[in-house]
Amino acid sequence: MTHSVPETLAAAAALCGCDDDELSRFAQHLRALPLYQAARINPFTFAESAGIGPEMAVDLFVHGAKLGLFDLEWGMVCPLCGAITHSVAELDQVAEDVLHCALCNCDVDSVLDDTIEVSFAYAPRDSRLDLHGDFAAYHHYYTSSSYPYRDQWRNYHERHTVAEVQLGPGQQASVAFHSQAGQLYRLLCLETHSGADLLVAPEAEPTVSAGDISLSLSDAGFSQGQVLLPPGDATLSLANHTDQPVWCRLLRMDMDDVEAIKRLGPAQFGRRLTGKHLLNNQAFRDTFALHELAPDLKLKLRSLTLLFTDLKGSTALYDREGDLAAYRLVQDHFAALKQVVRNHSGAMIKTMGDAVMAAFPSANDGTAAAIAMMETMQGLPGRRPDNQVGLKVGLHAGPALAINAGQSVDYFGQTVNIAARVQGLADAGDICLTGALNDDAAVPALLAGAGYDGRAEMARLKGVAAEEQVYRYCRAS
Repeated sequence: MTHSVPETLAAAAALCGCDDDELSRFAQHLRALPLYQAARINPFTFAESAGIGPEMAVDLFVHGAKLGLFDLEWGMVCPLCGAITHSVAELDQVAEDVLHCALCNCDVDSVLDDTIEVSFAYAPRDSRLDLHGDFAAYHHYYTSSSYPYRDQWRNYHERHTVAEVQLGPGQQASVAFHSQAGQLYRLLCLETHSGADLLVAPEAEPTVSAGDISLSLSDAGFSQGQVLLPPGDATLSLANHTDQPVWCRLLRMDMDDVEAIKRLGPAQFGRRLTGKHLLNNQAFRDTFALHELAPDLKLKLRSLTLLFTDLKGSTALYDREGDLAAYRLVQDHFAALKQVVRNHSGAMIKTMGDAVMAAFPSANDGTAAAIAMMETMQGLPGRRPDNQVGLKVGLHAGPALAINAGQSVDYFGQTVNIAARVQGLADAGDICLTGALNDDAAVPALLAGAGYDGRAEMARLKGVAAEEQVYRYCRAS
């Protein structure tokens, strides 16, 4: 049975606790999106425009994708020019090591923190995305909506395009242009994210005559990556061997203009849903079957905040309270901590005995979650003041690998080891963290504001060669 868009949205809202007012604003804004924007939705900018909470918007899109209303896409984005180099439907299709940007003609590291960006595609019934003939929409679709210099690059394209051609599947066409001595031209196709260099160099041995440049385009790119030609009038013949319409553009490379854009400063992307953020979204981990990923999956994260907890005194609790009461308390504590993690943009990675491992996209999120966990434990049903059970928390941040652990995505590396060891130093009620978090001024300020006093101490952590400076935070008496 096929459900209508309102019915599907209502089902998604019920799964994530979205109220009627937020759902109404979400649906209204979704209907108003132009097709080229609906084809790649940044849930955070969508939430801001719609006037709803950002994390609620992410959860609605995640559940909507699971219910078939949206397509979830993993985009590989060049940090230099904002171009979406590739877009894939599955996590294990994401480039593990490097990705190549045809616009910049360079390789960049593939990391879930910043070069992997997640979007959602919404295609209303009987609609068809047609970007050809509207370069602003075309450029919008093929570059990250959060890239700060997108308009500058679009203007660069408009100023320096010397020829262009639109081809249907299997079509051929020719364009004429005048090549200037010493000039570099770049032929681009954004549909396949492919590029080819045409270098005009009289002193070089040309590979073609000026009037006979013939290239074909397949899903793998152009038939040649570089062509040398003499100056003068030229004709470029193109054949589209893909099964989709393409728009190929020949640009005159103006390095002065390129450098002017670069002088604007390093690209500080606006808020967007990165691969790291989605992997640490509880709704995503609960909803999607991550165990179906490739067994050798290894994706890099530049910085991940990891939190470990454990219950002090839980063994004695079983002796004192009995198996049933103790088990119920431990399970209630798991459920309560999971909700805290979710409320702070994190995800529960796994439980181990009475312990929890959770991950967060930022140090602030992880620290705020640790504080909230302590408060939640105080009001846990069935917990008595005299049962001597207390929560211990440890945090660390650093690089990690996302791997397929057989049933879910897990994290691997020394950052994980250190975070677990730091938790082992904590006593009941303590939040222990490393300098990787404490050096961020916002973190100790957050803890102080919640009534915690901190002190630094040196500790020897198992498996770590050098002593580590650890910061122990306890509630002020």
